Amino acid sequence: MYKNSSNFIHFLVIGYSLVIILVAISSGIFFNYENKIAQAFETHQENTAYQSNLDALFNAATQRSILMVRMINAEDPFEIDALHMDMFRYEQIVIQNLSTLRENAFAPSQIDIIEDAGQIMTRNRRFQETVYSLLMDDQKDAALKQLVDVTLPLQKQVISTLNRLEADYQAASQRSEANFATILADMRSMILWVAVPIIISLLIIALLTIDQLKRYARNQDALRDHLEERVHQRTHELLLDRNLMQNLNEAIGIFNEEGQLQISNKKLTEIRLASDLAETLLVWDMLEKAFHELNLPAIQEHLAVHKSWRGEAAVHHYRDQYMMIDINKLQDKSLPDSYYSIILTDITELKNIQNQLSYTANYDVVTHLPNRYSFNHQIQDMIENRGDAAFHLYYIDLNDFKWVNDHLGHTIGDEFLWHVGQGFKEAVPEGEFLARLGGDEFAVLVTSLHSPTELAELANQLFLKVKKINHIHHSNHEVSCSIGIASYPQHGDTPEALIRHADYAMYTAKKVQHTPYCLFSKDMRQQLSYLHEIEESLHRAVREKEFQVHYQPQYSLHSLKLVGAEALVRWPRSDRMVSPGEFIPLAEKFGLISAIGEFVFETAARQLQAWAHCKIELPRVAVNTSSTQLLAGNFGDIVERILQEHQLTASRIDIEVTESVMMKNIERNGNNENANCLSTLQEKGLEISIDDFGTGYSSLSYIKHLNVDRIKIDKSFIDDIEFNKEARSIVRAIIKMGHSLGMKVLAEGIETPNQLDILKALECDEGQGYLFSKPLDAAKFEMKCLSA
Repeated sequence: MYKNSSNFIHFLVIGYSLVIILVAISSGIFFNYENKIAQAFETHQENTAYQSNLDALFNAATQRSILMVRMINAEDPFEIDALHMDMFRYEQIVIQNLSTLRENAFAPSQIDIIEDAGQIMTRNRRFQETVYSLLMDDQKDAALKQLVDVTLPLQKQVISTLNRLEADYQAASQRSEANFATILADMRSMILWVAVPIIISLLIIALLTIDQLKRYARNQDALRDHLEERVHQRTHELLLDRNLMQNLNEAIGIFNEEGQLQISNKKLTEIRLASDLAETLLVWDMLEKAFHELNLPAIQEHLAVHKSWRGEAAVHHYRDQYMMIDINKLQDKSLPDSYYSIILTDITELKNIQNQLSYTANYDVVTHLPNRYSFNHQIQDMIENRGDAAFHLYYIDLNDFKWVNDHLGHTIGDEFLWHVGQGFKEAVPEGEFLARLGGDEFAVLVTSLHSPTELAELANQLFLKVKKINHIHHSNHEVSCSIGIASYPQHGDTPEALIRHADYAMYTAKKVQHTPYCLFSKDMRQQLSYLHEIEESLHRAVREKEFQVHYQPQYSLHSLKLVGAEALVRWPRSDRMVSPGEFIPLAEKFGLISAIGEFVFETAARQLQAWAHCKIELPRVAVNTSSTQLLAGNFGDIVERILQEHQLTASRIDIEVTESVMMKNIERNGNNENANCLSTLQEKGLEISIDDFGTGYSSLSYIKHLNVDRIKIDKSFIDDIEFNKEARSIVRAIIKMGHSLGMKVLAEGIETPNQLDILKALECDEGQGYLFSKPLDAAKFEMKCLSA
């Protein structure tokens, strides 16, 4: 397009140069005739100028009438105003041309005519202004009447007067033209040969110019159509964006640097109306009135540094409603000023589930007493905060309680445990801590008793409470209890030592028939020496790799198809198979858990590679990870090395971490994905699962924003799912929450067909447990689970 324009300009320059040359030649030819036609031309020019002024006067007067009619028909006030401005322009033309005609009039009659026309026009202009004012006041009918009855008749008088003037000018013009024509007739034969080439050249230039202008017009039309289409498309997109924002469940708004709300959706407007904040446009005022517990200066300071802030708070007028608040600075350089977005997400349902899970995590669902998790926190807190002040731990185990569950059912068993808990609460002095540790074990932390006699009296009361409850199961079988007592700091200055010594004293009491309780003594310390032997054996086992890895299959509960296996460590000794529950805590205590974890990971990876070489495919292997491994700093490097050495894709590995381990990782690294080891591993393709879900932190406000692939429901919930409605409701809530966050849910410890059917009905995705298979060594696992 630009190249064609350049060529066309060159052509015009050449064409007009030729015309100029021809004109120059003609000038030389006509030079001799200049003196002859000068006087006639001057006379003709004056007449032509008069006629031109008169024509301009006619045209201006006519255009003003036309504009008045267009003003009457116009609907848009802006269009009426524009037409009025055009009338003013033509008015100036009328005044200018009247003045010129008056100055150059060559007869008194012409001056009289011109004066009459000027007076009529002056009167008519006032009436025309009246029409304009009526139109601007939206009095169209009155304006039309003024136009028809007054203005147009006056305009006709003006035309009639000017026609008389025109007749005089035309007569004079005709006389000058006749004289001029006589002179020009002599020149026609001489200029014909010059005029024809000029005319032809101009015609060619005109034709080409018109053609080029048409092309420009077509291009302009195409460009306008394209721009209109783009504007329509962008307008449509903006409408969709606005409707999307207005219909979101989240409350959304944008405010400026001063905190003034610029736009908001319906949800945010509803919150403002509900909190009597309809007239409040300052976001900070809205937050202060809607959420009293927010520290606004701290939030503003955080925003100034980090450009974003996230938190949650209860709505002031609805204390049971919680909102997640996200404030972020808009990072758009095209915006002229700084703006921030605010998003309020209703997390009330998640908070309710969190509170329910928090209660479940800290309290026993059967007895409603604090559970082992709460007990561990309590004893740790007492040791840390009481200094050397003594307190005593009662470790209580119900004897033969298993008989109740096995013969009378779990419902009777749970009822019995509840009554035991209530009886213990009556016996324990007010203000002391009572907990159910799990199964048939209870614990009491006592600070108000000191002498052996007082300690023995409480132990006897606890024993008698259990004996009185035996009528619950309506049988001759009697449940009793054995109690071990250890004192702080005499028998241990750590929770582990106290629990271990109280537990040992309890087992000693079981062996002694004449008393239900036993106080830990110095003699018992010697009997614990075998623990030292286990420690040495554990170090040797790590050093010589005496451990084995067993595999427990994991199945899809809907198709019963094998989807993976969990790698579990076992420690075979010459005399027995040591339980992981026995040696794992010791391994953590002695700093050996990382070496054991790496051994399990490497063994599982080697086995996966071996099965792959034999064309035996196992979709994935889940490997448990401790907090020590995860926080060591080199766990990601170890994982990458093992995967590379055994030529495994990252998707074949599922890293299992408990809630407590997950929270420790977050507490150490925050939500910084570059520093978060789990996020780094997941980006490489590994799956992340939360193990034993519901027994730890259960912090939904964190879990919601963690990129976790799978939740594993702890066996303790599955055990009670058949007979305990509360346990079933908790499992249902966990599954629903996991699915709402895009996570799969796996149930651990499935042991009965009824449990499987219930989990299927609750739409649990995957499961493992003794119903499918116990953990097996690699050979047996291959034969049983992979042979097909």
